[in-house]
Amino acid sequence: MENLTDKTGRPYEAIVRAIFQAILDQGEVTNVIVEHDVTLQGKTTSHQIDVYWKFQKGGVTYETVVQAKDWRTPVKQAQSFEFKSVLNDLPGQPRGIFVTRTGYQRGAKEVAKAEGIILYELGEEPPLSNAVITTLGWVIMKPELRSFQVPSATGVAHEELALGVKSTFYQPHFSNFTVQFDTPWFDQNPLTNQIDKSQLKFPSIPFAQIVIYDSDHNSIGNVEVVVRQELEIIRNEQINTKHVIHTFEKDTFLGPDYTGIAYIKINKIAFDVVIESIERPARFKLKNFVKLVLREIPSGEERTFLAPKQ
Repeated sequence: MENLTDKTGRPYEAIVRAIFQAILDQGEVTNVIVEHDVTLQGKTTSHQIDVYWKFQKGGVTYETVVQAKDWRTPVKQAQSFEFKSVLNDLPGQPRGIFVTRTGYQRGAKEVAKAEGIILYELGEEPPLSNAVITTLGWVIMKPELRSFQVPSATGVAHEELALGVKSTFYQPHFSNFTVQFDTPWFDQNPLTNQIDKSQLKFPSIPFAQIVIYDSDHNSIGNVEVVVRQELEIIRNEQINTKHVIHTFEKDTFLGPDYTGIAYIKINKIAFDVVIESIERPARFKLKNFVKLVLREIPSGEERTFLAPKQ
């Protein structure tokens, strides 16, 4: 998040202040004050506070101190202890919140849990991980146009349109692939009639490598072509699981490159298929703003906000 960073960390602190102001504005509370970079007098010494707010709820006034640190390394245990000592020195025992963009070491989390300090990570929305899809999978993409209300330099919000694309990836998983031989042909053929069909074991190889032949032993494709035809039917049926039985209308053979013995006539192939779907929500890119994600530790609850690019 280099565009929100400088050596003082003040841009990051200002962003944190604006975000917690927005959270308070959305809640049923009466805001008393929200300030950035203030000095509070403790029982023993004064303390510089990155973000400080007071609000009222049910007639009770609450104080919260926010430590916002734009560091390049995770927060250490010692830094959690240091924040704890600040909270203990302030009158009224205000609630403590720690916000960083680089996460927390285990010791820092343990101190926060013991002392009731709420931890957040705040940073730019992470890039989506790559979706793994095989040659038999497919993806459906739908464009979405969304309107965002974003602040301006004058403080007045204006509308900005952004285009995103929602993607759904479909990945088929196959099992129980079987071949049904043409039994009369098999029993009458001199090359196969002495073979026990029940003892035939074929290698488990990709469908594209299982070549199929016509009656003249000319290649007419492979099993993957057949599977694609069945997957298209499944897509039209809009189902995610099926036991498929494909019957060959013309004489069809498996070759010795697969059977290991001879050309063998087959009537059908069968398999089970389960379609796994993975949805990717649309991502929207705004010209003048960046999308930030505020994630609570350890619950993982997230909120998203817009911040001006620097």
